[in-house]
Amino acid sequence: MTLDYEAVFRESPAPTMILDDSLVFVAANPAYLKMVGMSLEDLVGTYVFDAFPESNDRVGSMKAVFEETLAGNPMTISEIPFRITVDGVVREQWWTALHARLENRSDGRAYLIQFTENVTDQVKMRDMRNALLGELQHRVGNIFTIISAIARQTSRVSQSVPEFVRNFEERLGAFIRVNRQLTGDRGGLETLRDVVEDQLTAHAKDAKERIRIDGPDYPLSMVQSQAISMAVHELATNSIKYGALGHPDGGLTISWDILPRNGCLFRWTENGIDTGKTSDKSGYGTMLLNTIIPSQLDGSAAREFSDGKMIYSLEIGGAG
Repeated sequence: MTLDYEAVFRESPAPTMILDDSLVFVAANPAYLKMVGMSLEDLVGTYVFDAFPESNDRVGSMKAVFEETLAGNPMTISEIPFRITVDGVVREQWWTALHARLENRSDGRAYLIQFTENVTDQVKMRDMRNALLGELQHRVGNIFTIISAIARQTSRVSQSVPEFVRNFEERLGAFIRVNRQLTGDRGGLETLRDVVEDQLTAHAKDAKERIRIDGPDYPLSMVQSQAISMAVHELATNSIKYGALGHPDGGLTISWDILPRNGCLFRWTENGIDTGKTSDKSGYGTMLLNTIIPSQLDGSAAREFSDGKMIYSLEIGGAG
């Protein structure tokens, strides 16, 4: 039986592309084109790093792999980060790729064939698992501070010891419940408002009159729900220790707006605070808010401090 190798290349479910010895695209199968969101016309005849611009360090490491392969040494790279622009949206992707040299007898040139697997989901799941473990350790460090704050808040609104015990147990139960939800059981919560209000039930019951929540319905996936829950927990904890929720004159506004492609811009704004008393600017909490959570959400984050005000902005990436 004679195989039609062009058909095999075309129909293969493995994303596959071929470069010449100048690292210019000469072929790519439909699976590869679908993965990168481009057409064959976009790629053929284009230098690979013009098609996929990258930072100099990433270009350098990838060129070394390509050149080693063209020299006759098959190379495999695992979970290499790469930025892909699909429909105008830049996304960080992770690929595992196998490379081999091809000999073309008709022109005497060497070519490189790459078989690629998009492992972004697996990498994000592992990163989320590691973030959850780090978050659990981080929360242990905060738990006594939070319980002490709950006790102080409860004592201010309780008229008797029995009333204090009843209110304290209720609030402590809410705090335990939202911590249990860190394992992934969101108890059916599906919207951004649900997650925000659920976290604030445990952290800010006595500050409701100083909190404003404003935003349209925005459904969350399980991963998004977990990430937003972690962000709000961290922000609320910091606010109790240093900011508006721990200051009787402080105010908190939580708002969000829908962005194009079903993205969302979330804002946490605290007013009436002492910006000289801010949370760890280089510790785990900052890394969680500024790096880990935005990565999980295909977005970005920024935190700004000005006179008496702190604004944390978190962009949730929409569909690509």
